[in-house]
Amino acid sequence: MSEQFARGRSAEVFKNADGTVTKLFFADYPRENAEKEFRNSRIAAELGCTPIKVYEMVEQGDRTGFTMDFFDGISQNDMPGKNPLYLFKGGKDLAHCHVKVQATGSHELDDIRQVCVDLLDDETMSFLADEEKDRARAYLMALPDEDGVLHLDFHTGNVLVDKTGACTVIDWMTAARGNRAVEAAMMEFLFSEAELFPEASTFQRLLFSAVRGFIGKQFFKEYQRLTPLSADEIDRYRLPALMVRRSWNIEFERPYLTSTIRELIAKYGK
Repeated sequence: MSEQFARGRSAEVFKNADGTVTKLFFADYPRENAEKEFRNSRIAAELGCTPIKVYEMVEQGDRTGFTMDFFDGISQNDMPGKNPLYLFKGGKDLAHCHVKVQATGSHELDDIRQVCVDLLDDETMSFLADEEKDRARAYLMALPDEDGVLHLDFHTGNVLVDKTGACTVIDWMTAARGNRAVEAAMMEFLFSEAELFPEASTFQRLLFSAVRGFIGKQFFKEYQRLTPLSADEIDRYRLPALMVRRSWNIEFERPYLTSTIRELIAKYGK
């Protein structure tokens, strides 16, 4: 492999001589998560959610990863640096990419209802009393069994744009299946309450927050034009979205997620 050309929170990406790339996770990254991302990425490619095909799992010393196609593009986060006017269309591009993914369905992906029921036993949900967990479990399993593709980490850092302006989605580890309102609820969180870059200065955080809000308004306006969802429907599916996010255990987000999850259980749990 050549030297890395990309680095994220959990992995490095290396370009190979045959034109493919290897995504190699850090040694402390759980192998089951790497295998899950490999499986989900394969399913996403087969469904046409992304043109990036995956090929095989690999081992490099104490690190696990997989090979996949190279996509020649940059993230939406970096696009305004190349073309400041992109700020005025980035949210629309994101919405169109989102709708394309949601037009597909697969029962091969994990059921978001069961994912969240399993999370009730996770340490990140220990703030819930047993009675709250019982109510959450009953509510989650009463939701319809649906096969819509949910990415669940769908943001401008996970959407690449090529030279033609075409977009593709990356990083499918959290993907599941369920009602598209789960993804809409997650998007509302990502555009309003999610942690911004923790290493940024106060001025940078204010700037990033303003840009995020601007792109978010574009996104939801275009998304609702293309495939409308009512506020009530999104709210009914907010619990599974926020439970998934709470399982990431991001310190900055804990107070909001903890209180809101309890409010939703009180509102919808029987």
